[in-house]
Amino acid sequence: MSLSSWLQSRAVELGAALCTAAVLIAGLAIGVPFLRARIAETFLYSFCCVSAVVLRALLDLAVRGVVLAVRSAGVRLAVAPSLKPSGAWREG
Repeated sequence: MSLSSWLQSRAVELGAALCTAAVLIAGLAIGVPFLRARIAETFLYSFCCVSAVVLRALLDLAVRGVVLAVRSAGVRLAVAPSLKPSGAWREG
């Protein structure tokens, strides 16, 4: 995935999270009854919605950086052996 497509994907996710938070807070502002009954939860959900997207982007960027560093160092990553039986257990 190229940098521009990665940035575009994260921008779409962040836009959706900000839109969700804005709808919830606007609902509080106009006095929607079921949101007013849960004011603390509404603000908490709005905050968590946006911060989860930011945290995911940071973790994704960190993992990509580690993989790039490992690849540039020339280290080959070990692949786990196959979990298929080796034939040691035979039926019959």
